[in-house]
Amino acid sequence: MSRKVLQLLSYSAGGIARHVAQVTGSLDEREGLDIDVACPPGLPVAMPKETIDLVIPTGLGGHPGAIRRLRSLVKTNGYDMVHAHGLRAGVDAALAARGLCEVLVTVHNLVSSEIAGARARADRFAEPLVVRLSARSLAVSRQIATHLQAASPRYADKVEVLYLGIGDAPPVTRSRDELRSELAVEDGRCLAVSVARLAPQKALPMMFEALRRTDTQPVLALAGEGPLQEELRALARRLGLGDRVRFLGFRDDVADVVAAADVFCLSSIWEGVPLAVQEAMLLETPVVSTAVGGMGEIVVDGVSGRLVPSGDAAALAAAIDEVCATPDVARAWARRARLDLAERFSAEKMLRRLETLYRAGAHAT
Repeated sequence: MSRKVLQLLSYSAGGIARHVAQVTGSLDEREGLDIDVACPPGLPVAMPKETIDLVIPTGLGGHPGAIRRLRSLVKTNGYDMVHAHGLRAGVDAALAARGLCEVLVTVHNLVSSEIAGARARADRFAEPLVVRLSARSLAVSRQIATHLQAASPRYADKVEVLYLGIGDAPPVTRSRDELRSELAVEDGRCLAVSVARLAPQKALPMMFEALRRTDTQPVLALAGEGPLQEELRALARRLGLGDRVRFLGFRDDVADVVAAADVFCLSSIWEGVPLAVQEAMLLETPVVSTAVGGMGEIVVDGVSGRLVPSGDAAALAAAIDEVCATPDVARAWARRARLDLAERFSAEKMLRRLETLYRAGAHAT
């Protein structure tokens, strides 16, 4: 029996879009499954099939129009399930598909009031609403699942943890020496890398402050784009880091950059379980991160990487110095991280669970 599924996502800096592309590429046309993708134009990740243009607003307005368009799309194409990614997409999908088909929602992040500002109140309202309206809510970390269950205790049994494994290590096309030469990193200098949207969530000013405080004085390669790009460039100059921060912008060879680095850094205020961190682990690049969101579920401090308190530049600097100064220890952490990742964050396990839900419905066990 054939089943038609529509994956729906709003604007994505890359991680969510990569997940949607992975699921679509793996499950579309597998024994009767027909999976489409509806998304805004201009995503930074190519999808494995032609997409349907549909914009889920990120602001407070515009949602009634998106819901009408989505309902028409579901009716016209006869979807059996909509799989929405994110709180806003989840609420809109549940309202649009009411009486037509089931809605499955994956919650990738919980929005911090420090970042969302005036939007935080609406997002907090969306958390219990998306659990209540959807047939099942998938949380990418235990931390997110616990939060959603507390926000909507009456429907807590509809929340499930599903870790988003990313599969095999991405291919590396250039050697460490080639990449470091391109980035003008001299021999013996520690190279730190971060793959991040240049946006408030990532707390990059704190990372820059930590970089300024390090004793080992590493170079930072920063891959990503975003609204704070010019502000961050100016900050790097003010902090005297102009010659130690490489702004790489969008790269299609991120795996080469990460594989060439001595340490992968994350300074975020909040996260789910970032795919960029998983990729670094697959490439056996040691990870240093703030202990936010689901990071504690993927990194054990002092065993498979380093975790430091959010907002603590001194602690982040000390952890970076520890990795740069003791590469043998750091490599042992990285090897352990890869083994742990393979055991707990299996891409095949994730895909099997989604296939079951797509085929048998959101209440399938």
